Amino acid sequence: MSMSSATPSGLLGELLKHQLGRAPLGTALQYGSHKLTWRKLDSRVRRAATGLRAAMVRPGDRIGVLSPNHPACIEALFAAALTGTTAVLVNWWLPEEEIAEILRVRQVKVLFVAVELNEMLERIRPQLDDLDSVVMIGRPKGEPYATDDYELWLELHETGEGMYEAAQFHPHVDDPILQVEEADGEHLALSHRTLQLAVAAEPPAVGESKVVSEPLFRIAGMAAALHGLREGLRTILEHSEPIEGI
Repeated sequence: MSMSSATPSGLLGELLKHQLGRAPLGTALQYGSHKLTWRKLDSRVRRAATGLRAAMVRPGDRIGVLSPNHPACIEALFAAALTGTTAVLVNWWLPEEEIAEILRVRQVKVLFVAVELNEMLERIRPQLDDLDSVVMIGRPKGEPYATDDYELWLELHETGEGMYEAAQFHPHVDDPILQVEEADGEHLALSHRTLQLAVAAEPPAVGESKVVSEPLFRIAGMAAALHGLREGLRTILEHSEPIEGI
């Protein structure tokens, strides 16, 4: 399947809407043994968007994701695109003082954090005056009965059309929606238009699935994941370990 009819200058949400209309029960994302259909992914993005509005996040604000590759990274980006906010995907390989600086300078209001990074977050949180709420992703190891706060957060938010319409912001293609880091440490801010252009520059898809092991906090990783989604492929997110010396 291909989304060649979509223009690179379109809004990011059109990507998901297009594939949802074509194969709602097909697998969109896979993470470990977990699979999300296009319909389920759309529902989760809607819930994330209404959750951001409930957290009093407004157009122009920034939300953050501090996590290895996980569906929450993709869902936060689409929710940001819907609500007029910017998703800041933070390089979790950095020293914690640099992570604190990024979150502080960008005035992140809501932060989604992988549970394995919780101790680090607790050390830096006193420095983050603008951070209003934190949602933990995943369950602690060795605690099978613990809750996954991110999944619970999604479940708590309505997806009815009234709430969803209230959550939406009507964006322009040049509105910023994503901040990531390049391999050389440079920080990039991308709009709907520039992100779609990065996705369009990806090499043609081969086969029925696309494996993404590059970290999603880098434009190469996010562009690869969005390209897989754009082409209607089973997009498989793999955990990326820090490279020694980086």
